[in-house]
Amino acid sequence: MQQHHQLLTAACVRSGDRGDAISGVTMIKDREHVKLERLSFFSDAVFAIAMTLLVIEVRLPELHGATDRSLAQALVNLMPNYIGFIISFLVIGRFWTGHHRLMAMIDAADPSLVRANLLLLMAIAFMPFPTAVLSDYSLLRVAIGFYTAYLMVVGLANVRVITVALRHLARNDPEAAEDARRLRRSMWSPIIIAGAGFAAGMVSPAAGLISMIVVTPFVLLLLTRLGGRSDQR
Repeated sequence: MQQHHQLLTAACVRSGDRGDAISGVTMIKDREHVKLERLSFFSDAVFAIAMTLLVIEVRLPELHGATDRSLAQALVNLMPNYIGFIISFLVIGRFWTGHHRLMAMIDAADPSLVRANLLLLMAIAFMPFPTAVLSDYSLLRVAIGFYTAYLMVVGLANVRVITVALRHLARNDPEAAEDARRLRRSMWSPIIIAGAGFAAGMVSPAAGLISMIVVTPFVLLLLTRLGGRSDQR
């Protein structure tokens, strides 16, 4: 009877140890989830603020003795501001969608990821300034060169975040693994597009803007086809 009691006590102790271990693992996962969630929320806020600030460069026309014709002409003269806003909004939106997908693939955020992400957010927060330069001096090569070169800097910061984050790719998740492969293929596209815009912009500022719009679908199509071939292999 006493031996049976001792065996039962030992079994309870082992069961309690396993329970404590499981509880400890759960607590660690919960802490990692909270850290990742805070990082994601903070990043979303910075992206949203940067995208909102872009509209500041679309200034209200100042007219003296306004008429229908003068107002219409003033609105037409703001065309570079419209273009700058649209391009930058779509660019930041493109980075945000990739960042959003990335945060859903991983299950932890270490200090290296936090630092890399902070650098990306700093680059994103500065985007309204290159946009203002492009909007006000759209006919100058320096303006398009500065804008496209800065897009390449943001693209490199984005590549760094993706590279560091995918070290924490969620395990036992086939969908996350597939999304990671797609993200690795597409993470270079902003740099390629900005590089094409820079090269064309040194010939003609207008050609630089047009090239970024025209080259974008071709780059994405090329990356998709290359990805399809690598998947077949």
